[in-house]
Amino acid sequence: MNIHQMQISYSNQEDRLVMNINSAEGEEIRLFLTRRIVVSFWDILNQTINHSLINKPDLNDMEKTPVVPITLASGKESTPQQMQQQMEHQAEHQNIINKSDYTTPFNTGNTFPIGKAPILIDKITINVYENTNIALIFASADGQDINLNLNSQLLHNILDLLIRVMPSTEWDIGSMDGSSLLITEPQKGLALH
Repeated sequence: MNIHQMQISYSNQEDRLVMNINSAEGEEIRLFLTRRIVVSFWDILNQTINHSLINKPDLNDMEKTPVVPITLASGKESTPQQMQQQMEHQAEHQNIINKSDYTTPFNTGNTFPIGKAPILIDKITINVYENTNIALIFASADGQDINLNLNSQLLHNILDLLIRVMPSTEWDIGSMDGSSLLITEPQKGLALH
């Protein structure tokens, strides 16, 4: 799927996030993300972004390479160097987000390859390759897998969309210390990229 737009909103009735992804070809997929899934996704998404900022690709080495494991952060206090690195990552993340289009309305797809109703996601897997290509796999309990190949910009956009929609959920996920790349600010119940 060639991702054209993404949208994340909160459904009060379902108490779930609804993630809509549409392609340049007019296909749209709709996913339900529960609080449990978002809590686990939040941490690994931040770690993956930090990993991609540390390990920027060498333009001469763009061949597909094996998956690089991401080590979970320990609960230790940050050193001044780690704090400096985190500030640099926040600035770089903000620069990437500033280049994104948040003004164009989301276009509903013409076709729905997995149906119009959102599918409930049971597991999210992220694979990061040495050249910083990222594969995001959303799996449902009924065995449907949605594989998305993302670049670093789209990964940053997913995090930003989550940050923007979190205040409307009242799930208190964005305020988890130590795992957030950025401090959240209250926004509307809808985030669009």
